[in-house]
Amino acid sequence: MSDIDEQIRNALTAEDQQAIDEIDDSAGLFELIGLTFTGKQAWLSYYMYFLGIVVAAAFVYFVIQYLGTSDIKSSLNWALLILGCGFALTMLKVLGWQQMQKAEIMREIKRLEMRIMLVSEKNQR
Repeated sequence: MSDIDEQIRNALTAEDQQAIDEIDDSAGLFELIGLTFTGKQAWLSYYMYFLGIVVAAAFVYFVIQYLGTSDIKSSLNWALLILGCGFALTMLKVLGWQQMQKAEIMREIKRLEMRIMLVSEKNQR
């Protein structure tokens, strides 16, 4: 921790210190996933997870069909569908991680705003 952070913490009252401590808690993975299901773009998260379940189920079905075929042409068709599902799942995961990162950045911005507000309130007293 830097010297200025220590000076700010020493200048705060107990209530302000408690508020800062609550803000300083970093989010875990499951909390970040939960954050993606709130806000204006929550529908996107619901849609991505629903689509991910559908594509994963199709992937399992295609693998079963691939393993049950005996001729080369149909096995290649099933293999292409399996690859397509793999690409779709990869894209859904990338989009999901981007949503989580966006939620985490928004959370950090709110933390900084809260710190600035607390410090400015302290300076005005």
